[in-house]
Order: sequence, then C-alpha cells, then structure tokens
Amino acid sequence: MTGTLSPAPLASFGEFLRHLRRRAHLTQRELGAAVGYSEAHIARLESNQRMPDPAVVRAQFVEALHLQDEPETAAQLIRLAEAAREMRHAPKANLLRGGPPTNLRTQLTSFVGRAGEIAEVKKRLGETRLLTLTGPGGVGKTRLAVQAASEVLSAFPGGVWVVPLASAQEGAQVANAVAAAIGMPSESPVTVEALCDRLRDDRATLIVLDTCEHLISACATLAVRLAQMCPNVSVLATSREPLNVPGEVTWQVPPMRCEEAMQLFVERARAVRPEFALDKADEALLIQICQQLDGLPLAIELAAARLRVLSLEQIAARLDDRFSLLTGGNRLAPPKQQTLRTMMDWSYDLLSEVERVLLRRLSIFTADWTLELAEAVCAWEPEQDDARQPGSSVHLRREDVLDTLTHLVNKSLVIVDERGTQPRYSLSNTIRQYAHEKLIEAGEFDQVYRRYLEYLPFMTQRDEPRPAQKRPRKRKSPTRAPSQVA
Repeated sequence: MTGTLSPAPLASFGEFLRHLRRRAHLTQRELGAAVGYSEAHIARLESNQRMPDPAVVRAQFVEALHLQDEPETAAQLIRLAEAAREMRHAPKANLLRGGPPTNLRTQLTSFVGRAGEIAEVKKRLGETRLLTLTGPGGVGKTRLAVQAASEVLSAFPGGVWVVPLASAQEGAQVANAVAAAIGMPSESPVTVEALCDRLRDDRATLIVLDTCEHLISACATLAVRLAQMCPNVSVLATSREPLNVPGEVTWQVPPMRCEEAMQLFVERARAVRPEFALDKADEALLIQICQQLDGLPLAIELAAARLRVLSLEQIAARLDDRFSLLTGGNRLAPPKQQTLRTMMDWSYDLLSEVERVLLRRLSIFTADWTLELAEAVCAWEPEQDDARQPGSSVHLRREDVLDTLTHLVNKSLVIVDERGTQPRYSLSNTIRQYAHEKLIEAGEFDQVYRRYLEYLPFMTQRDEPRPAQKRPRKRKSPTRAPSQVA
C-alpha cells in the first residue's frame, strides 16, 4: 500500500472513491461485492449520481478499500460522504442571486385572497420571535404560513426553513425533522443542543414548524429552547391549539371571507372544468355553498373538485352529507387533508375522552349557547340516570364543563362570541355535523335530547335537533352567515 493521499484535487466523494478503488486494484464489481452493492450502484456513486450513506462508508468501504492503516484517508472519505449527503439534502438557495437559502417550494396552485391575513402575520413576525397560527383544521394555516414566510424571506439572511410535522409520530422526531429541513446530517437522533449549535450565528433565521398539535409538548419545548439559545432564530408555528409557552404570541386564522371563498372555488373549479363560469343563479348557489362550508379553504377546494361529476345545484343539495361528498383530495397531501372526514377525524382523535363527550353533546344546540346551558344540558352525575351513559364510560360532571369547554375553545373546535353581555358559544356547520354524527354513533342522542327539551324554554332558538339524514333534501339558503372567528 502507498502512504496516505492528499485528496485536495479530488473534491467530490465520487472522484475520491474512484481513485481509492483503482489504487486498491478493484473493479467496480469487486468493490460492490465487498460492500453489498451492485456494480451499477458503485458506478453511480463514482459519477456522483447516487448519494452515499456515510454509515455504510464507515462500516464497509474503509475495510474494502484497505484503509484501516490510513486513518486520515478514511476520515476524508467519510467527510466527503457526509458533505455529499448534506449538499443533497440542503435546500437550494433562493433563485434570486445572493438571496437567503430556503426549502420553500414553488406552489403549484394559486394563492387566493388573504391579503389582510398575510399583512397581519408579517406584522406580527416583525414584533415577536415566537408566533403561532391557530385555527380549526382546513382553515388554511399551513398555506398562509408558507405564503407569509415566502414574503419575508429577504428579512432572514440565515434562511427560511419549513418543517412539515404531519407525518411525525413521536416527539423525538421533531428535532430530526428540523435537522433534515436545514440540511443537517441526522443519521442518529439529533439533540436540541446540536440544533442550537448549528443555528447559533449572527444571521436571522426563520423556522416554520407546521402541524404541531399532535406533538404539542415536543414542539413547545423545541421552540422555547431555540428562542432562548439562538437569539437570531424566530419560530412560526401552525397548530390547532397554542403552544402555551412564555414569549408566544398567538393569532387565530379566520375563515375566508365569502368573496374570497367564491374566488377560490371558481379558480379550483376551472382546473377540472376549464369552461366553468358563474351566472346570477350560480352565484347565489355558490354563496350558499361557501357559507355552509364555513369559509374553510380545504372544504371549498374539495367541493370544487366535485364539479367533475356534479352540478353546482347537486353539490349544494348534498352538503348535509358533506363528509361523504367532500372526498378525493390531493393524493400527495397528508392523509388528514385528503378528505373532510379525515381532517375532522384527526382533530377528534387528539381529544381526551371527556373532551369528545362534551363536543358531541354540544352538537344538540342548533344555535349558540351559554356556559350555563352547556352545564345544564351536557353534564349530569351518574346517580341522576337509571343507566350509565351509552357509548362511554366517562361521566361529565357540571363542574368539569368550564375547563373542558375551555380546552375545546383552545383547540379551535368551539367558537366564542364575546360581543354581548356574556360570552356565547357555537360550533361551525362542519364541526357540528361531525359531532352530531358522533353523538348518534355513541348512542347518546336520545338521552341528550331529553335534557335539551327540559331546558328548551331558556333557549333563544326553538329549532329541535334531528338526526342527520343520509339523503337530505336540497337546503334553502341560510338566513344568517356562519360566525367568523377573528
């Protein structure tokens, strides 16, 4: 064997690997057999068309290339493998020359409306280092955060990095997801300290933690540590509930205004029916659809996609069965965003059992309600009833309603209206329909309905609730628009 090699002229992993293989008098096939790769795999590695795995290089290539007695050469080969991996995963720099690095991708669909919301998010990003966008599922938190981040890119020379967390299953994966987003090698679990060491410099950096609600504790811990240990780092989080940590500013994303929702519907409709156009009759139907869908961009886009096979009239007539209607979303989206039901299932599954009990019982109210009415209708002691509550082993006591209702408000499932002398609460059309189905599935409808009738004289609206019908008749236009949460 020759002495150690100075690999300075061999700048890439592939070039260095080819040199070392030839020096060891090995063919590509022979090296592949020694490390468990095919001849073609080795050829692609040497031409830099395949990304090396540093762990395999360390465990297999060093011995196969006879580098046990050349620690410096072996270390250089491993460093080049790590550099190749990092460069492959590191997002491309901003297309504008000299712009900050980012992993923001070009959006394949237009961003419609939301000018006021974008301005508000940008304003708050300039005032705080930890901003959380909250709101119900489907309201557009992710798209709003990404759009706002793209518009403030120049203010963060250290980069803007979007960290998608919807597919992460454990809190320990949050730090690794951030490491992957910023191009940091992460063959082993990444510690928060290692992240902070990487991000601790003089350049302002924005980390977008997207979809935090199912890993709320881990996201909260990471966000606080980044804020404490990296004065240059700002965090923009999206979650259905606040992180609830010191220094956090929360802002609830509102539903789309009716005019913007209609514009979104038309643009998405033309993607499946290019000839689609609104006349006066269609405009009235579309207003009804957008209102009944609570201004939720996800629901509106799913409804627009149904124009492949349904008319606008048919879509409006089927909104009482919206969870069967609004399916078939983007197959590349996270599962929770592919149908309206999976979106609601995602939120419901994250609730505690007592929160689920209260949410489904609240669906008995067809209009808004007060805390006192919720306590009277939705809670009772076990001894007050002859039988245990059907479908649940959880008993909801009157004194538990306030805290549980507060949790549902924090998780963007219950709307609060504080304009009157006392707060009043309500459910959006979509959440109420979903919770009503759950009430029937749990076998609780009759029991809750009886209690509702007992307190009917205290309610401002006398409409009696009815179980959801599978084939509803065409709905009339609503007499009032759904509540808008600011």
